[in-house]
Amino acid sequence: MSTNMSEPLDPLQTHSRARRRRARRMLTQLRADERETFLENLAQIVSPNVGFFIFALLAGLLIGVGFRFEQRALLFAGALVAHQMGPLMGLALSAVTGSPRFFLRMLTSFAVAGLLVAVTAGLAGGLATGSESSFLLAYGHTELNLIDFSLVMLGAGLLAYYLAREERLAPLAGAAVAYELFLPLGAAAIGLLRAEPELWQGAALTFALHLAWAIVVAVAVLAALGFRPLTGASRSLVAAMALMGLVAILSAVGLGASVMAILPTPPPTPTATTTPTETATITSTPTITPTATITGTPTKTPTPTVTPTPTPQPGRVNNTGGTGAVVRVVSDPLSAHIGFVEEGSSILLLAGPKQVGDFSWWYIRFTTKFGETFEGWLLGDYVSTATLTPSPTP
Repeated sequence: MSTNMSEPLDPLQTHSRARRRRARRMLTQLRADERETFLENLAQIVSPNVGFFIFALLAGLLIGVGFRFEQRALLFAGALVAHQMGPLMGLALSAVTGSPRFFLRMLTSFAVAGLLVAVTAGLAGGLATGSESSFLLAYGHTELNLIDFSLVMLGAGLLAYYLAREERLAPLAGAAVAYELFLPLGAAAIGLLRAEPELWQGAALTFALHLAWAIVVAVAVLAALGFRPLTGASRSLVAAMALMGLVAILSAVGLGASVMAILPTPPPTPTATTTPTETATITSTPTITPTATITGTPTKTPTPTVTPTPTPQPGRVNNTGGTGAVVRVVSDPLSAHIGFVEEGSSILLLAGPKQVGDFSWWYIRFTTKFGETFEGWLLGDYVSTATLTPSPTP
């Protein structure tokens, strides 16, 4: 009788801390019942509750308002609110262990949370906005860059690591992943509501690639820590997730370069849609016009094009609040954008200012960070130059 009383009960309940740490380091060394109990504990951690969906609504509201009023602090707050990325880790956990039913449950939970974020952000950020709204911060999430990829991969890797080793979800890592997933999702919803294809298509592509990479990295970390499919038949789900990772890699390689530069790539000189007086070029003979600068030898003119302005003036992008400005094809706030110019960037003023309604526009030439040169229209509020009104020299 005393022998029976001294026998241990459930092995997982009587493990010492050292033994549990060893078990976490190599999950394959656990017995079948111990491994199943451990995975059930992790499944409870990543399973969402009602608060998860309430926080998704609040995060969407903060993200939408942040994009609407160009406030980065609200965007960071939205990511912090949505730091509980349990369903995302549930997708990785179910994929690496081969549990289709749990995978579908986590996929449904994450899809519902994403839908709540998108609807709330779209309504809060894009509803009843005028044509003067530029949404510069939202357009910033239409481009793929190495920093965002590094952040989402680091966050997903840390989430998976702490889930397997510490049996918890790291808040800061979850906030980093939420920032790289929910902000592009909110920007896509705003672009869809405002019928701006450049915005919603680019942001949706960014969201999809970030989501795929987050799951792939989390699966890789869990697999490295010893997580394996429970049965041989469940390896098909792991193969499907590996195929999705391959598609994500190929998509990033094939589409990332073009999107990373600038989403729309119109011709460098979009003169067909502008007024003839502002974009006409004179290259045949060096005829003397009232606004041209006459050199000593009129037979040799160093400038190949002469615009209605006396000479192209250097300018600088200012007064954007540090977010930069959108350069558009025509002088219309709703027209397609050619690219972005950062705060403090040097530009060349080719024509203007042109008054359209309550706004003034300058036709500028700018060079991107990839060395490409484009021309387009920029709002005059964002243009700073020493002499805004040119004075022709006799």
